[in-house]
Amino acid sequence: MLDGSYINETTLRPPRGESFPVSRPTPRRGYHHGDLPAVLVREGVALLAETGVAGFSVAKVAARAGVSSAAPYRHFADRDALLAACAAAILADLTGVLARAAEQAGPDPVERLAATAGAYARYVLGHRAGIDLIYSHDFGAPYRETVHERSRRFMDVLMALAADALPAGTPWADVAEFVYVHVSAAHGYAMLLVNGTRPPQDVEAHAARAAAAARDHLTGHLARLRG
Repeated sequence: MLDGSYINETTLRPPRGESFPVSRPTPRRGYHHGDLPAVLVREGVALLAETGVAGFSVAKVAARAGVSSAAPYRHFADRDALLAACAAAILADLTGVLARAAEQAGPDPVERLAATAGAYARYVLGHRAGIDLIYSHDFGAPYRETVHERSRRFMDVLMALAADALPAGTPWADVAEFVYVHVSAAHGYAMLLVNGTRPPQDVEAHAARAAAAARDHLTGHLARLRG
């Protein structure tokens, strides 16, 4: 969902000033009358963290939620509908994580953007939930727009931060290209660790390295522009 073509097609416009989630309610275990969709999404995200998309099924999510295998279909038409709801929840959560990291980094635009790379790596290493889903799953037409809207909000946060860090007047297409490299580097760094190239024993240390790499990328880019 967040490939290069998506960035170029949907983020070449100024941020819309939307607010982004910075926290989420404390999850409750088990099914309570009236909140089954939320429970199913929560358990679906947890299952994705364990098995990835390949191991995801509505029946497994239902079992985790403690309901019959037929119960989810009262709220989600099929597997893709539940996957789309999980993807939207993951993107909303990740968007909030990045926005909060930037806010906590202080007023320096370089540090604010660099902090999102560290937060991204920390999130992937800590959750491992649905990353393959939000990047590569091909959702059907009934659900695509819901996921794209959350993807758009995710990218709007990074586009706004990058626009602040880059020189005033930088063409929006150039901001989008910079963000694409920024996200690609943070994602690649985190996924190499998740996949075992290097053991992610110290998540905070790896997050700090990802932030440092993003900082170097931005400061080097700014130096080239000035030179």
